[in-house]
Amino acid sequence: MRDYIIFAVGENGYALAVDQVERISPISQLTPIPNAHPFVDGMMIYQNQAIRVVNFCKMTHMDEKEEIAGEKGASHHQKLLIYQGEEGFFAIKVDAIQDIAQIDEAMIKQYSSTVDIGDYLQTQGVIEYKKRLIIVVKAITLPHEEVA
Repeated sequence: MRDYIIFAVGENGYALAVDQVERISPISQLTPIPNAHPFVDGMMIYQNQAIRVVNFCKMTHMDEKEEIAGEKGASHHQKLLIYQGEEGFFAIKVDAIQDIAQIDEAMIKQYSSTVDIGDYLQTQGVIEYKKRLIIVVKAITLPHEEVA
C-alpha cells in the first residue's frame, strides 16, 4: 500500500505518490518569467528559493478552462503541489485536490507499453477509484530550455 494524492485537472483525475510531494499549498502571487516555457506560469518563493510553477493543464495539452467561464472565485479550489523532482523543487498547479488515499500498487493497471503524456509527464498506469479511472503519475520533469 502506498499513499497517493488524488487531484483533478479539468474533468480528468490523476494520482501522485504522497512521498513525491513536499507540501500542498494555496495559489499565491506568481511572478511572470520572461520567455518561459508555455506551461510555466511563473515563479514563487519556497523555502527561501525561487521555484517555477508549472500548469498541469497546459503540460498535458488539455484546453485550459477560462477560470471556469468567469466564475467568481474559480481559482479558489486550485492548489499547488510542491514537487521534489530530479531538478529540485517546483510547484504544480492543479484544479482541485480530491482525496488522499491508500492504494495497493498491485491494483494499478499497467499499460501495454510506456505512455507519456506530453514530453514531461511519465505515467505508471490507471486505477479505478470511486467509479472513475484515475491516471497514476510516475514522474514529472521540467523543461531545461526557455523559449527564445
